[in-house]
Amino acid sequence: MNLYTKVRAFARLGWRSLLDVGLYRIGLKTGLHPVLKIIPIPLATGDFFPTSARSGPLPPPTPVWQGRAWAFGKPCAGPSDDPPDWHANIITGARMQDVNLRWDKVRVFSSQTGDIKTVWEASRFDWVMTFAQNAALGKVGALEKLNRWLTDWTEQNPAYNGPNWICGQEASIRTAHLVLAAILLGNEQILLAPLESLLLLHLRRIAPTVAYARGQDNNHATSEAMALYVGGLWISRSCTDENRRTEARKYMETGRALAENRVKALIFDDGGFSQYSHVYHRLMLDSLSVMELVRRKFDATEFSTIFNDKAAAASEWLRFFTEPTKGDVPNMGSNDGAWLLPIGPSHSRDFRPSCALASTLFEGQTAFAETVSASSLLQWLNIEPETSIGLETVPPVRLFSDSAIAVISSGDWRIYMRLPGTKYRPHQADALHLDIWRGSLNLLCDAGTYSYANTGWEYFPSTAAHNTIEFDDRDQMPRVGRFLYGEWLQREEIHIGDNLGAPSITGSYTDYKGIKHIRTVTFTSDGVAVTDTIAGQFHTAQIRWRANDPAVRISTNSPVIEYVTENGLSSLYYQSKEPISVYTGILSNEDTFTTYLKF
Repeated sequence: MNLYTKVRAFARLGWRSLLDVGLYRIGLKTGLHPVLKIIPIPLATGDFFPTSARSGPLPPPTPVWQGRAWAFGKPCAGPSDDPPDWHANIITGARMQDVNLRWDKVRVFSSQTGDIKTVWEASRFDWVMTFAQNAALGKVGALEKLNRWLTDWTEQNPAYNGPNWICGQEASIRTAHLVLAAILLGNEQILLAPLESLLLLHLRRIAPTVAYARGQDNNHATSEAMALYVGGLWISRSCTDENRRTEARKYMETGRALAENRVKALIFDDGGFSQYSHVYHRLMLDSLSVMELVRRKFDATEFSTIFNDKAAAASEWLRFFTEPTKGDVPNMGSNDGAWLLPIGPSHSRDFRPSCALASTLFEGQTAFAETVSASSLLQWLNIEPETSIGLETVPPVRLFSDSAIAVISSGDWRIYMRLPGTKYRPHQADALHLDIWRGSLNLLCDAGTYSYANTGWEYFPSTAAHNTIEFDDRDQMPRVGRFLYGEWLQREEIHIGDNLGAPSITGSYTDYKGIKHIRTVTFTSDGVAVTDTIAGQFHTAQIRWRANDPAVRISTNSPVIEYVTENGLSSLYYQSKEPISVYTGILSNEDTFTTYLKF
């Protein structure tokens, strides 16, 4: 990796982002950053939540954390009524060693625990939402368990010490879940002293580092804006101490301003989001929905027209990509399993509840209103559904230019093409990848993410882990850092329309080595045809098809390509990976050829 490539990559991030992140890191190294000067307030003793005020029938609760630990959308441990070890890898049990240090002295990538997200997972407080739902349903011991676990967490995680205070976004997700738990219990007008002080500890940790969050140009800032706004609003309306109310109002206004800024900058005109990920799009959208939900609960000042219009566009975007019968979406882009709203009898791969909430709040109509998972979420949050959107007509061709995705549809078939050329940093080397669906079946799929740190993590975002062409056993872009590529691809030809009466997409790029790839995909009478043109100086080109469907049949008009079956990996859930069959063909010369896929 040469210095020129690194400099160009960092320059693409923009001077504002570099300044925000640079000043944050300098501040931590010198010990001068304001976040290191926070003085913890004493945590009041007693219960955090009172008895539920909910009455009448309620939907079933979430399956998450019901009697055993969950992580990244799946159960990960045997039955237990006791709190987990807050400083251990939730999957392996390996424990961090430097848990008593101030948070900035804790090693994020620890050899003992591996991926830090496995330590953070239990402290995202999904279980707070679960126990609140159980208590609202009158389950014996649920409220006592909720308060007992929170007491244990505060004792084991003293303010600003240990791994669970490292990340402002993690503190923000905890804040959101504490506020939402009060809503689930029907107690949003009651703020007990222990919970008030716990919320303030979190807001004081989040507020000094919002510039760093802004510099990421991703969902860190939208999550932190949400936490500052909803936590600040609740305290400012419920606290009797005038000094604390004044402090809380400042947090609320900071969160509101940050959200307005980030929504305007990071949500595209086509409704997409700067991270080019369906999972992270949902996290961003859920954050905006929680802000609007809490705003309405306290009848606070409305957000701007731009905020609401952008949120509505983001809502429609996610709805378009959500499969209506099971609620799944393409596993394209980064996927760390983020799920802000484990409410009702849903699961993390069902995106319909988030679509229903956002469409109700921002579009004035309700998506997927007839589904149990969506209607349950609205009922738990005490939101009346609007007029049902109903089944929408899917256009045969749709281009999300800013979001770098083009889509063709025919009956219950859909094909998604990842386009090269993005405004914000690409997170995967997946240009011209094809995701092929029939109804709820993802026949040819993306590899997913698996981990940001565990051994072998580099495979999943690589070109080799996608349904595209890899040249000379390298990625389409050189990796500069764990979360950054260099030599970002530029979009060249893009065409959507008809190919002999069938919808088609054409996209192309030329990479930093001068190799050109043009791809056209269209439907045939009995399957899919993909025509690839490759040109430039290379030794080998490998075309891959990652098949969830074992009955897929692959043929080509090229006399030099012979497909072989290889073993690959696929990750639908973070920290989980499964074997998958990968059909691979190899070329060594420039060529134009067509692959026929039949299912």
